[in-house]
Amino acid sequence: MKKTLFSCLLMVFLSGTVGYSSPLNNDDRLLKKSVNSKPFTVVNAFIEAIVHTDARLLNLVLNENAKVCVCLGTKLGRQSKKQLVSFYHKLGKTEMNCESDYEIISSSNTLTVVRVDLKFPLFVQKNFITIERGEDGLWEITQVNRFNENI
Repeated sequence: MKKTLFSCLLMVFLSGTVGYSSPLNNDDRLLKKSVNSKPFTVVNAFIEAIVHTDARLLNLVLNENAKVCVCLGTKLGRQSKKQLVSFYHKLGKTEMNCESDYEIISSSNTLTVVRVDLKFPLFVQKNFITIERGEDGLWEITQVNRFNENI
């Protein structure tokens, strides 16, 4: 049962092969300036986007070239921003059954590394995210490395 649930949840996060991403409208540009102003606000938006499968918010915090890597035993699954946002868009807003927590591992004026833990009933998903400050002064997630651990 645990392996079946784990497999289903893992497939939810790994699915999505058709890209979806639209240009930002004026409201999204204003929201992006607010959300991406500090690493702390990017982390909170990332958690909110994942927990509520919010494609619009995820689109704002991920860099255009962001990659999501997921450890799958002996394999490594990879998704682009386009694939992940597309999947969340198709899924629609859904409330994940998990609690979240995060820890800033290291931070500088241009780079921050954070561990975001999502605690599901049967496993913990650890996301190590790299957030970089661009030339425009806004912060975006450039890399997500995801590990799932049984409880």
